[in-house]
Amino acid sequence: MRFPYRSLFLFEADTATVFEVKRLDIQSKNPSHLYFWLYFDNASGQLSQLDFEDMSTEAGEHLREFTQGQLRFNTTEGTFSPTDGTQPLHLRTITPPTLSAELETALFAFFA
Repeated sequence: MRFPYRSLFLFEADTATVFEVKRLDIQSKNPSHLYFWLYFDNASGQLSQLDFEDMSTEAGEHLREFTQGQLRFNTTEGTFSPTDGTQPLHLRTITPPTLSAELETALFAFFA
């Protein structure tokens, strides 16, 4: 199932990719129907949704909190710290946040 979307943030590491998309085909005032943070495991090809809890910005650093962990980022780098205590994932900020064909395929399959 293909649908229009806008990629808002994209962060890459060797082992995983974290990104946010906004679906453009849904009319809703509820942000949870439009905005999705996703985690792509490069080894398994598995895409999972991060359950958004809170966000803040201070002195150019952004913080997003999820049930699964915490993402801190700026214009060049980020860190995803999982709540399960595994090693933090050091990420590169990708600008513009254009999804690769592999990520786009996983995204459409996820919402199918």
